[in-house]
Amino acid sequence: MADEPSASHGPPTAGTEARLRAALQELEASERRFRSLVQNVSDLIIVVDRAGRMQYASPSLQRLLGWEPSEQDRGLNGERIHPDDLRRLRSAFVHAKPPGPNMPVTTARTLHKDGNWRWLEYSITDLREDPSVRGYVVVARDVTERKDAEEQLVHQALHDALTGLPNRALFLDRLGLALSRLERRPGLAAVFFLDLDYFKVVNDSLGHSAGDEVLVAVAARLQGSLRDGDTAARLGGDEFAVLCDDLVDEGEALQIAERLGAAVASQPVPLAGRELVVTVSIGVAFATRPDQRPEALLRDADAAMYRAKERGRARYELFDSAMRARAVARLETEATLRSALEDGRLSLSYQPEVALRDGRLIGAEALLRWRPGTPAAGGRDLTPPSEFIAVAEETGLIVPIGEWVLREACAHLAHWREVSGDRAPDRVSINLSGRQLARSDLVDVVERALDASGLPPNALCMEVTESVLMDDIDLAVGALKALKALGVEIAIDDFGTGYSSLAHLRRFPVDMLKIDHSFVAGLGRNPEDAAIVRAVVALAQTLDLTVVAEGVERPEQLEELRALGCERAQGNLFSSPLPEHEFAQLLVSG
Repeated sequence: MADEPSASHGPPTAGTEARLRAALQELEASERRFRSLVQNVSDLIIVVDRAGRMQYASPSLQRLLGWEPSEQDRGLNGERIHPDDLRRLRSAFVHAKPPGPNMPVTTARTLHKDGNWRWLEYSITDLREDPSVRGYVVVARDVTERKDAEEQLVHQALHDALTGLPNRALFLDRLGLALSRLERRPGLAAVFFLDLDYFKVVNDSLGHSAGDEVLVAVAARLQGSLRDGDTAARLGGDEFAVLCDDLVDEGEALQIAERLGAAVASQPVPLAGRELVVTVSIGVAFATRPDQRPEALLRDADAAMYRAKERGRARYELFDSAMRARAVARLETEATLRSALEDGRLSLSYQPEVALRDGRLIGAEALLRWRPGTPAAGGRDLTPPSEFIAVAEETGLIVPIGEWVLREACAHLAHWREVSGDRAPDRVSINLSGRQLARSDLVDVVERALDASGLPPNALCMEVTESVLMDDIDLAVGALKALKALGVEIAIDDFGTGYSSLAHLRRFPVDMLKIDHSFVAGLGRNPEDAAIVRAVVALAQTLDLTVVAEGVERPEQLEELRALGCERAQGNLFSSPLPEHEFAQLLVSG
């Protein structure tokens, strides 16, 4: 009799079948959940085999990159990855790891079907040893907006917001690269430092929006005049810089400097119904050695630019070693002058103005003096204005200093009137700079000084040099008319040196002409100087203006001035400039 089959080889029991059905249902449900997850997840999921062929791509492929999943055979090959990023992405595959915490990610530009590049962030997991995968699982997400924002932030950090030009940081970086190239290949590079002429007058008179228009126009003109590979940058304010390397010789650099200056001044900039001709002063420094420092080269070009300013503006100058010493001295002057207002190291001296008819003291000109340091601290004695006024003008310090002078001079005259009575001057004269003349708040500043001192407006005379008036005639006429309406007297200082015409002179609302000392110096010796003084006196009488002769030092000058009909004079023949307390004693003593 044959043996009966064992229970293990018999048909499955009802319990076993139920368990199998449940397991299959669970597997199907799990697969459905997986498909649903993969179908709806926003990230792109890709499976790549060992040979780099894409075996699977989730439907997000079409949403992110426009490709149909059926086009997956082209995968992540070089046709779809930006050439600059392909090596980095392939390296990420080589260094991929099995699942774990802190999975590395990399980014690469990937081609969209519309032809644009999109930034994708890739996370690659090595599952080659997993029998259910046997390849790499790649999860990718679109980070284009984030990358664009990052690039925008980098651009903003390295470029000027107004003009779009590189800023100082990027310019110095490119200058450093140019210097490093000199290490591999000898050559010549040039740095051009450009500063707009009289730009602050534009800002002060027409407003900052007009100034911005000028800066944008200049930036465009500089860009349009450069060679491929050159860099133009805005360093700040009205300062620009240009870098040109691989130059043949210094002569080529000078041609570039001429071209830059001509490009800026090529045509007027239309501003608020007027046309403004813009010029630049340019300093040039040369880079010939890789050990030169970018900051030092830029500073050298800056020093050369200031030499161009000193020599008349609208020109270029080359840097030499003597300029470095002058630049250092200028920085020291600016730093110490900046603190002088707070430290009480500024003072006023006064030179009397007398009536030639009877010798009476009728006016006093306020002259600024500065002591850089106290004698106990090893400081110098009083510094001549010629050494610091130009620095104050260039840096804008002349504006707060000018306000201080105005307040002090008015206060001093009010005090002299109180203690000296009729012996006090009829008025005090104050020099007005071009920077102050261009400010829209000039009248308010003058009014505040008069109100604080209690002086009437006709006790104040504002002196403006003829050259300042001729810089911008329309601006000067407007400012002087506003002062004249206040009741302040107006004088043209250094008359005869600024090349004004009679037509211009008639437009200025002035009360007084001050004949420059250079013409007075020749009286009694030089007939030509006597003829000039005679002509000025005749002109003043025709226009009903008062004449004051400056720099009278010899009795024969005084006699000739009287003979020529000059009404007033000042100079060392009467008194040298006196500190305020000595001038007050002069008034008391009579």
